[in-house]
Amino acid sequence: MSSMDGDEQHGDRGSREEWTLLFWTSLAVIIPVVITLWCSTQRSKRKIHMKEFFRKSKHGWHYTDLFNKPTYCCVCAQHILHGAFCDCCGVCADEQCLRRADRSLVCKEIMAPPRPNGTSEHHWVRGNVPLASYCLVCEQQCGTQPKLCDFR
Repeated sequence: MSSMDGDEQHGDRGSREEWTLLFWTSLAVIIPVVITLWCSTQRSKRKIHMKEFFRKSKHGWHYTDLFNKPTYCCVCAQHILHGAFCDCCGVCADEQCLRRADRSLVCKEIMAPPRPNGTSEHHWVRGNVPLASYCLVCEQQCGTQPKLCDFR
């Protein structure tokens, strides 16, 4: 009888360990799936909200999940990985500063009336100048530091 009791205890313990392993494995699979689904719904809500904001704006905003070059917010001057940029004037902003950028930074006019001599006045926008660039007017180097500096 004692050998049967030992086998029964070993079987109960093995079964319990299997259930524990199954529980933790299921949890390890279910939690990331739930988090991914939640993030997906939040992203789609944010995308709808952004689309409405972009439609009402005077800028030509485009949202990007990842900028392909070092980019700085034109409002807070912090390095940003994702946010929005105006394809017309080159202003970049993170999500937190987007409304403030839209209100405070004027967008360039694509077709402004020229001066009497036929030239157009340039609308300077601060920052996000590519490194080691040269000014077309004075031919001096600009964009010398990896931060929000100089004008474009």
